[in-house]
Amino acid sequence: MDKRSEANRQTRERIARALLRLLGIKEFSDISVTDIVREAHVARASYYRNFSSKEDILVNAGRLIMVDFGKAMGEIDGGCLSYEGVVLTFRYFREYRIELLRLHEAGFTSIYERLFQEYVVRTAQGRIPESMLRYGVSFYTGALFNVYVRWLENGMKESPERMASLFYTMMAAAFESVGTSFMEGEKVDKAVGTHRCEAVAEER
Repeated sequence: MDKRSEANRQTRERIARALLRLLGIKEFSDISVTDIVREAHVARASYYRNFSSKEDILVNAGRLIMVDFGKAMGEIDGGCLSYEGVVLTFRYFREYRIELLRLHEAGFTSIYERLFQEYVVRTAQGRIPESMLRYGVSFYTGALFNVYVRWLENGMKESPERMASLFYTMMAAAFESVGTSFMEGEKVDKAVGTHRCEAVAEER
């Protein structure tokens, strides 16, 4: 990568991270270009050279979130398809709860759902059959992301571990019903038994 391309990449990242920080204190609709360039410490011309709108920045910001997420997930065997990966998913996205709630309320949740699905598809390639990759991952990621959104809307009262136990139990039972073990790291029957017990224990 030449120096100009690297400089542009860094500028885009600074602007995207600035928007994420601003979302922690302001509604998306209230954030102005002036707010963004001040927070990012870049010239207004740099903003317009790299982005056409605030919505354009959201996609870049989402990719940064997923890059950071991928780094955090890197040491988990089975990634998002394992129980431990689901726990980490709930923990990680809880860190962005304010920003993601503001985006959800502004109607931009689908951007992050699509980026999340693209990430899981990439990381699942070679681990599961192609037919399951095509349809099973869409089912799995859609379910996981939407359970996360409902948790977000409800104020995240349950712990990430509790949510992972509930989700993993539901998913294990769903895939068991069609006779396939889609998730990594544990057999479906063990997942249904062990994690259902954990969920019940936490409820008590």
